[in-house]
Amino acid sequence: APPPAPPTPGAAGPRPAPPGGVPRAPAAEPPRAAPAAPSPAAGDQWQEGGYADWRTAPIRRRAAGPSAYLKISDGCNLRCAFCTIPSFKGDMRSKAVGAVLGEAQELVAQGVKEIILVAQHLTDYGRDLKLKNGLATLLDELCQVLPPDVWLRLMYAYPHGIDERLIATMASRPQICAYLDMPLQHAHPATLRRMRRPPDTERTKRIIGELRAAMPDIALRSTFIVGFPGETREEFDALKAFLEEVQLDRVGVFRYSQEPGTPAATLPDQVPQRVIERRWHEVMQLQRQISLERNRRWVGRTITVLVEGQGTAEPTTSSGEAAPLVVGRSFRDAPEVDGQVFVWGSAPVGSFVNVRITKATEYDLWGEIED
Repeated sequence: APPPAPPTPGAAGPRPAPPGGVPRAPAAEPPRAAPAAPSPAAGDQWQEGGYADWRTAPIRRRAAGPSAYLKISDGCNLRCAFCTIPSFKGDMRSKAVGAVLGEAQELVAQGVKEIILVAQHLTDYGRDLKLKNGLATLLDELCQVLPPDVWLRLMYAYPHGIDERLIATMASRPQICAYLDMPLQHAHPATLRRMRRPPDTERTKRIIGELRAAMPDIALRSTFIVGFPGETREEFDALKAFLEEVQLDRVGVFRYSQEPGTPAATLPDQVPQRVIERRWHEVMQLQRQISLERNRRWVGRTITVLVEGQGTAEPTTSSGEAAPLVVGRSFRDAPEVDGQVFVWGSAPVGSFVNVRITKATEYDLWGEIED
């Protein structure tokens, strides 16, 4: 279930301007009204409509550049206190494996190089279809029918649906990005109970450890809510301690706001807005440093980048011309919500290039194309 607050920057505060004026959008969290994929930007359209049954409808859209979202289920079986989604979407309904495979193949035929699987509750996929290990089974099937140079990325994966089979599938399939977005929302058991979410933070820590043991370079992303009704200073400090301990690569933080029609809106002990704002800044400042340290681990290493755009930037070449620059993303970055990689050199949009990283910030990496 998505957080109830408006979009906020995905790591910590406003981004520095990229070199050379290469166009980019700030990394913002997906809007709460469309949790299964970020809202379409200008010119983007959902390709849906005219279908009697949602499970046969191709619900997808192109992201920026050579990427596309593919929705594999709709609705949610959870009843989080801050979320209205189940009230109008109902329980989760999974799309048949064959339908997902067909849509994925169609996207690849259109030139898509990255398919982002999304749902309100990704790791619950296939439960209503009586599929055992539904998401892992779907991923195995996708990897068999898609070309080896297509990325698969998982978004909105709830930790209580992550098991050994799914981790093993992710670790053994090169097409699956070593990346996982897990919307945790908080880390204190009492807060999570009021949110009507699983309160076992220790189990979440174990899952994070298992993911990193199987995929040491995996990028882990999550979202959290500060200022949920009844959140004490002790509970907030527990959230900060959790972030310091698990060292997530990407974090989006939402300021709680009362959503009409949700159980949370009528809870007692609503947190004053000034306190919410102060806590938001505290956790963002903490995560800024964590994200920077996680990015710095890549300086001096080589990473594969999917090229999304081209441009020029300073410094100029010896001939006085602006130096060529391309911008893209690594397996560590989902479109629209995470960072980018700025690369000195030239490469066509939609291509994969190996990049030696020379610089890191909280959000982004810089590097040079390797021969």
